[in-house]
Amino acid sequence: MFYDNICKICKDKGTTPTTILKELGYSTGNVTQWKKGSVPNVELCVAIARHLGITLDYLVTLSIICRIPADKQEMCKDFLRTHMVIPEKYADEKKA
Repeated sequence: MFYDNICKICKDKGTTPTTILKELGYSTGNVTQWKKGSVPNVELCVAIARHLGITLDYLVTLSIICRIPADKQEMCKDFLRTHMVIPEKYADEKKA
């Protein structure tokens, strides 16, 4: 759940989700919604990631990975790492 992930990240950073939302100027009521299973929109995720000095993919991936059974997580992470490289046949399109 997003709430559990953001709490873990905040704990590692020495802060709380409520404090982050206040500092960013967002409603602290978001935390209540996250506890109920809601996920913030992309704009808020980007703001949180920047504020915490983490990448957006870490914030989002952590939310996804935690739902995968523990014995399959490393395999999924390896799969994502190998598929994040842009295949050469698409490289020219990405430069445009």
